[in-house]
Amino acid sequence: MNGLSSLVHQYDLFFIDLWGVTHNGKTPFPEALECYQNLKKEGKPVFILSNAPRMPEAAIKKLSGMGLPRDLYNDLQTSGYECHKNLRDRSDAFYQALGTRLYHVGPERDRNLFTSLEYTDVTNIDDADFVLVTGTDMWDRTLESYQSELDQALQRNLPLVCANPDKRVLYGDEIVLCSGAIAAHYQSMGGKMRQHGKPDAEIYQILHSRAQESLNKEISKDRILMIGDSLATDIAGANAYGIDSLMVLSGIHGGELLPHFKKNTFNETLKQLGQQYNAEPTYVAEKMHW
Repeated sequence: MNGLSSLVHQYDLFFIDLWGVTHNGKTPFPEALECYQNLKKEGKPVFILSNAPRMPEAAIKKLSGMGLPRDLYNDLQTSGYECHKNLRDRSDAFYQALGTRLYHVGPERDRNLFTSLEYTDVTNIDDADFVLVTGTDMWDRTLESYQSELDQALQRNLPLVCANPDKRVLYGDEIVLCSGAIAAHYQSMGGKMRQHGKPDAEIYQILHSRAQESLNKEISKDRILMIGDSLATDIAGANAYGIDSLMVLSGIHGGELLPHFKKNTFNETLKQLGQQYNAEPTYVAEKMHW
């Protein structure tokens, strides 16, 4: 498709991802900012759905500082909040079995996810009851650099909670490691793991319900469009929830797909990549633009 303007009247509710779609981890994409502005002019509600491993208010503050005004979207839902809520409520057997001492793997900025809860943050993994992974503490960290910590955790049979299922993310012009890769590796080692966010259909359902309540009207699934860059999370989640999706190539799949865009090799390349992630977008565009 050429631009979002050609789809705007087909949908009554837009879910939009952040990293790789709205911004590159540092600044908003100018064309994406224009889309937010035009969706507002068209009276189309926009709800941001992000795998950000932090509380919504922290994500909103970060976006405002980047240059995405708060009045351009209706609300924001993060995987971090869903993780926080489960840690707070201990609503199932997995969380009820957790102790109260957590070992945090991630940057200082993500600590808002748990500091208001009744957990003790320990600095030695041997003192921990479980591991909470929110991300990498430095953008150049590799998966191998976490191996010794994961080995220690597995030796003690510690459960691991992941606040962001993304395995890779666009930061500036680079694709960097994200917490989902750490969690998936720990699970492949035989460790117990729970994660929150896309592609789980539950987070789409939660945001759909919140949007209907906020707008005070029912919106059917066939009138919702998810805009994302990741087949593994955004598109797979939209497929799981049964809503349409627009995949943009400004994020993590750009290197694989942009060289084929508008060429006769594109459909087959996309099909093969989609089979790898068991996901299929409704539409594809170079970037989120009007």
